[in-house]
Amino acid sequence: MGTNVSPRYVSCSLVRYCSNRQFYWSAFAVLALTALFAVLDVQTISSTVSIAADGAIRSTDSLDPDPAHIVSDAVLASPYQTSIILIPIIVALNVAAGFRAGDERQLRLLVNRPWPLAIGDVLATVIYCAGVSLLSSLLNAAILVATLNPVLRPMCLTMTVVTTPLRVMVFAVVMGLVGYITAVATKRDVPALAMILLLLIVSLSGVLKAIHLDVLLPMIGGKSFAFGRIADAGDIPMAASSIVMACWLTVTFCAAVIIRGQFLQRSQA
Repeated sequence: MGTNVSPRYVSCSLVRYCSNRQFYWSAFAVLALTALFAVLDVQTISSTVSIAADGAIRSTDSLDPDPAHIVSDAVLASPYQTSIILIPIIVALNVAAGFRAGDERQLRLLVNRPWPLAIGDVLATVIYCAGVSLLSSLLNAAILVATLNPVLRPMCLTMTVVTTPLRVMVFAVVMGLVGYITAVATKRDVPALAMILLLLIVSLSGVLKAIHLDVLLPMIGGKSFAFGRIADAGDIPMAASSIVMACWLTVTFCAAVIIRGQFLQRSQA
């Protein structure tokens, strides 16, 4: 059985995404929350960074005295939060909506090559997650540049800040594929949302820290990768953090293709 993926499979899956009205409402929700978080971040920067009469920039934050880090974290914060929380939920809801609407029954009748379709469907999900994440990052950056003090604006052009959208996109794709996998495996939205919430709770609770496995989680092991530096004592180095995210990206992509392909193959049996 051939597994060559035609662009037609990817485009068909993207059309299915775009034909769902929930797709547009969910993307709007991501951008709206991004804008809200960006405004709050500007207020936070204003309260933690002071600018002297001679133009000198000083931080009043004892935890991070470097104003450049504060601006860099503000560029990261809003799109990162929406990527790890909203995007997987949106993907899970969209996939589950396809099962409820009967789209899967139509696919079983029309598709005779399940594996190319599975790969195309997963690639379409990757494109969707990356696209929404990129829009979120660009909107966040535009608001910060427009509202930040002119003295602070050059800090938005550092290499760490410029590469932030690409790093956030990796998290968005990984978490989006987690939502995709759980939705395809359960065919319902509630169990999928429960699995996403469980992953977030485990990451934030630190229950795996006692057995030193917390670095295997994307939100913990990938922290240095997300910030573009070692932000806190105890964080793993950038190279190791990048490896963690590369492994998550590979594993979630392969798992999504396998689960989707097996489902379509069983449907044709």
